[in-house]
Amino acid sequence: MNQLRQLIKHSLTAVIPRRLFLVQGAPRLQVPTPSLAAHSDPRTQIPIALTFDDGPHPEFTPRLLDVLKHYQQQATFFVIGSQALQYPEIIQRMIREGHEVGNHTLTHSEPALTSAKQFLEEISQTDQILHEITGCIPRLVRPPKGKLSLGKMLGLWRRRKTIVLWDTDPRDYQMTDTAQINQWCEGYQPAAGNFCLMHDNHPYAIEAVRQLSENQQYNIQSLGVSHWLGCSANQTQINHRAYA
Repeated sequence: MNQLRQLIKHSLTAVIPRRLFLVQGAPRLQVPTPSLAAHSDPRTQIPIALTFDDGPHPEFTPRLLDVLKHYQQQATFFVIGSQALQYPEIIQRMIREGHEVGNHTLTHSEPALTSAKQFLEEISQTDQILHEITGCIPRLVRPPKGKLSLGKMLGLWRRRKTIVLWDTDPRDYQMTDTAQINQWCEGYQPAAGNFCLMHDNHPYAIEAVRQLSENQQYNIQSLGVSHWLGCSANQTQINHRAYA
């Protein structure tokens, strides 16, 4: 995002309730009680949200889920409806392993070429797909490229959605080799409440999770976005009867 968009984004967080619009988590979040093994860890524990867009991908997403499970990290996946329709078993695995699933539209169409009506129709279609797969309708929405018009925002809020953006972006979708993600991980200084944007239709997020989890200077604990809304993952799902 350019500096103007960053300024607008952070200005909105000052006036819009967190239940409607999130860019980052509250730094003083009360994190879950760590295990006994974690008490011996000398590193400072830092709660953040690892979020992944544009999946599920048949190869990269299962590998990413393996790494998240190994390091006991909880993530939030903003999935594309057409991809979820092709790989429902991956969506089911996300839920089964304790991750959160959000709506990233049906086709990830270019925001500037997508009307508010078309955008909201894609949100509704993806809601239906995810409801058929999981039994729930997600409350969390991330618009493609983080771009929204006023009409799109108001339409989402009428549907009781929470818009989730980010404050940390390694631009893994632009990377071409592992050295680039290694360099980013080495330079990243995590702050409590960071919402980190990555993509599970590219391979570099897998290595990023591994390196961030094994960092010797800090102890990252990735939590689902719902933790910063003051609710459980189940409460970020909208009962389908609300749409009846």
